[in-house]
Amino acid sequence: MINLRKPAFIFSLIGIILFFIGLYMLSENPSTGTTLMYVGVGMAVIYWIWSVIDVLTADDLKPFQKKFWLIIVLIVPAFGGAMYHIMHQRSKKIVT
Repeated sequence: MINLRKPAFIFSLIGIILFFIGLYMLSENPSTGTTLMYVGVGMAVIYWIWSVIDVLTADDLKPFQKKFWLIIVLIVPAFGGAMYHIMHQRSKKIVT
C-alpha cells in the first residue's frame, strides 16, 4: 500500500514502538524506560500536530470531508491521524 509509506505514518509507528519498548523496560531499568516512554509520547504529540496540518492543507478533500477528518483527528488524536493516513489513499480518491 502506497499510503503506508508516508513519512508521517512511519513516524507514528516509530513513536508507538518506542513507547511500548519503554513500557516494557520500566521493570528492568526505570530511568531508560521512562525516557523512552516520554520520547514515544513526544513523537505522538508531534504526529498529532502533523496530522492536523495534513488535513488542513489537503487539496484533494472536499470541504465536508476536510471537516469530517479534522473532527476525527482532533477528538481521537493518535488513532484519528493514523486512520486518516491509512484511508487517504491517493489524490482525488478518499474513503469517508
